[in-house]
Amino acid sequence: MNKSVAMRFAAIVVGCVVLDIVLHLATSAYSTMPAEPDYSALAERLGPGASATVWALFAFSSVAYMFYRFQDGIPGVGLKKGLRYGTSIALLWLFAMLEGVALFGNPLTGEFVTGLSDAIPILAMSALLGLFVVKHGGNTVWKRFAPGRKLLAIGIFSVIFFLGRYVAYVTGTIQSGYMAHAVHTFLWTLVMGICIGIVGILLGQAARASSLPHRALVFGLGIFGVNWAVFLVFMPIMFSGFLIDVLIRIVLDVLLVTAAYYLAFATVLKDPYVGD
Repeated sequence: MNKSVAMRFAAIVVGCVVLDIVLHLATSAYSTMPAEPDYSALAERLGPGASATVWALFAFSSVAYMFYRFQDGIPGVGLKKGLRYGTSIALLWLFAMLEGVALFGNPLTGEFVTGLSDAIPILAMSALLGLFVVKHGGNTVWKRFAPGRKLLAIGIFSVIFFLGRYVAYVTGTIQSGYMAHAVHTFLWTLVMGICIGIVGILLGQAARASSLPHRALVFGLGIFGVNWAVFLVFMPIMFSGFLIDVLIRIVLDVLLVTAAYYLAFATVLKDPYVGD
């Protein structure tokens, strides 16, 4: 990345972090912040506003870097490339935010509006990076898959995520609301798995590597894992008592998604669709 590109990259990231902060301030009436929050040592030292800004700069920079890193494997040119990536990560973050309904009993409207306040800047940032930062040309040709195969692959992601998460819920490996908010937990886990499957379809072939196990690791640890982890670490950055739980969630979900990717691309997505 030369100096000119680096400057555009930094300006877009910082500008979208500012947009993120403005949107959160504008929607503060919908905030699901606890009435008496138990702040982390960092938040106590810096203050919650500064801590949230530190997280946003770290998270948005990481999302942007992963786009820059895997840009050649994402189809399209310029804006189209950015919108595909941005839609995927915005979707991932938005539905991840909704776990607060199942986990803490937070209002759905509040979690949705708060999630949009992050998702919109992520989409805008990715679109701008597609227009002004990523290279134009040099894309590989993506395989086309029949709609039925895509649905089956999404189903594989959903089932593996659902089953793996429920094992963790029942055994108490991670905090959950499966007893206190059983219906919400069931629905969120199912829909989140579907969402991850859609991201797998949208970005799965960007994990270019010489073998399927390697591609599964690249997708699970990199494309999915980094973007998932930087969202989840907001909780331990801001609040006390979440660090171990969040680390376990990250490791667990990365393992589940890596396994789901391998199975989906080893079975229903291994042959391209040829047709109209």
